[in-house]
Amino acid sequence: MANNANSKNAHKFLLTTSKKKGYYNFYNFLLSTETISLESRIDKSLTLELFLIKTIIGQQVSVKAAQSIWNRTNKYLTDRNNKISLNSLKKLGLSAPKASYILGITRNKNIKSLNKSKLKKFSDEELSSFFLNIKGVGPWTLGAIKIFYLTSPDIYLNGDLAIQKKSLEYFGSFDDDMKDFSPYRTYLCLYLWKSTKN
Repeated sequence: MANNANSKNAHKFLLTTSKKKGYYNFYNFLLSTETISLESRIDKSLTLELFLIKTIIGQQVSVKAAQSIWNRTNKYLTDRNNKISLNSLKKLGLSAPKASYILGITRNKNIKSLNKSKLKKFSDEELSSFFLNIKGVGPWTLGAIKIFYLTSPDIYLNGDLAIQKKSLEYFGSFDDDMKDFSPYRTYLCLYLWKSTKN
């Protein structure tokens, strides 16, 4: 019930703010679309290790291609009989850099020792320091971790191309932190992504 209340509060806040700021196209989009739940976008079955791997696979490829490669990779990695190597990962359809990043993640004991509850105790600085030192993890991936693994409600992914495109269309800018929409910038991103499908 609390999650449903968060979604409704976020939607109402985004409506009020967009109207107040004169972002009428976005306001009208919000009026015409269903309320989005952040929790419904979370795959709770994934460990931190698998979440990172799935997110890296999704970088700069189509959703369909990413899903296909992820399905093969997930099946391979979760079969304990398989010996994970750079070659075996590349055979799954991964590029050489992504295969290298994923191999590094599977061998990283610190990642294996962390879970959601431990990470939620980290400060922003600690999260950045930990994740940005992992090869294959940049600011966009760190933002995705905060949104889709840690369910942080106030993350704006200004490095995301679809977010940039829609922010430019609705707000005339994509190069700031959209602080007007805080504390619900995660929901702002979710609605902007949704609007790309309309």
